[in-house]
Amino acid sequence: MTFEEITSGLRKLLTDNNYNLITIRFYEREWSKIHSFLTETYGDSMFDMERGLAFLENKYGFQTKYNDGTLSQQRVQLLRVVHMLEDYRLHHVITRRYYAAKNPIKLNECFSDLHSRYTKELSESEMSKSTIEHYTSISQEFMDYLSQKNIESAIDIRLENCNGYIKTLAGYSFKTVEQKICGLRHFLRFLYEIRYISADIATEIHMPAISKKSKIPSAWSANDLKMMINAIDRNSPIGKRDYAMILLACVLGLRVGDIKNLNFGNFDWENKQLSLVQHKTHKPLTLPLPDAVGWAVIDYIKNGRPRYFESDVVFLKHMPPFDPISDNDHLEQRIVFYMNKAGIRRDKNRHSGFHSLRHSAGSMLLDMGTPLPVITTILGHSDIDITGIYLKTDLEKLAECVLTPEDDAHA
Repeated sequence: MTFEEITSGLRKLLTDNNYNLITIRFYEREWSKIHSFLTETYGDSMFDMERGLAFLENKYGFQTKYNDGTLSQQRVQLLRVVHMLEDYRLHHVITRRYYAAKNPIKLNECFSDLHSRYTKELSESEMSKSTIEHYTSISQEFMDYLSQKNIESAIDIRLENCNGYIKTLAGYSFKTVEQKICGLRHFLRFLYEIRYISADIATEIHMPAISKKSKIPSAWSANDLKMMINAIDRNSPIGKRDYAMILLACVLGLRVGDIKNLNFGNFDWENKQLSLVQHKTHKPLTLPLPDAVGWAVIDYIKNGRPRYFESDVVFLKHMPPFDPISDNDHLEQRIVFYMNKAGIRRDKNRHSGFHSLRHSAGSMLLDMGTPLPVITTILGHSDIDITGIYLKTDLEKLAECVLTPEDDAHA
């Protein structure tokens, strides 16, 4: 497909999707630069992702600056220009790879009514709030994709439409693709149950062949973890809160969502136990409460927590009206704050949120020789295979799990 054909189709879709005129002109300016680069460099106007990335490097030193950490956020936005061109070349749609606050999805009347019914169904389910938000977003993205393909009603959905949408997910991680396909299946089952579509398409949708190799989890070294914890001001109310929450994450391996939802009734101080129903899996979990963790929580409750008694939630915001910490706040900025304070270098390939502390708990338990099924129980995983990911943080432990031919013969 020529560059002229791509930009002509994109221009129409941008207009149809209510993109601001200023935004469209920005894209057009970059398109003009890319077109000139293509004709001067290759002698034609054929476009693909490889040529798009070559333009970014030639014009802005994109890859070079990315590798040495000097690429500005403004320049990063230019990657969206190239992705958009490639997505249209492959799928003839504008994909929603990036959050577009200024250009929210606007569904037609039919899809909008259907989306309202679906969100009502989700709100009355027992799913977690985060799952409901994901499924709501995915169904909206899918219907937006259908609209761009000139399908104006869900009655006309066919398996090939679903497969076409799945193809737009190329480039996402396995986990993200899996999440989006789960959301798509759930939405299609809903349509089938309310007899909006006549075929149970959800049963025919399968995961595409994508590598499931998980990245090695970001685990903290003992030294960095100690430096970060020592940087917390435990004399301040916020410091007391953060210290207690961080210990719950890196010692007990709790998810940040579970930490934020802890209430006073979860703590059995007499028996030194912490019991909760996990937000993600809905499964009960009871853990021993080490003295260091328990005293940190007590110190926060007695000497740091705002005097606000209308909430049973333990950890609160420290700005009026002192509400519980919101579901959308994953508190990564608190970890980053203490990393900076401790002088710990932030690597672009290393996570720096609460979940990285949970990874560290799994790794430390593994280093202590804790059996994998026990770690699975402590971390509240639904499957031992999930816990197995933590083995990747220790290559020596991983090697021990590989049987030699001689071992295999006697197994």
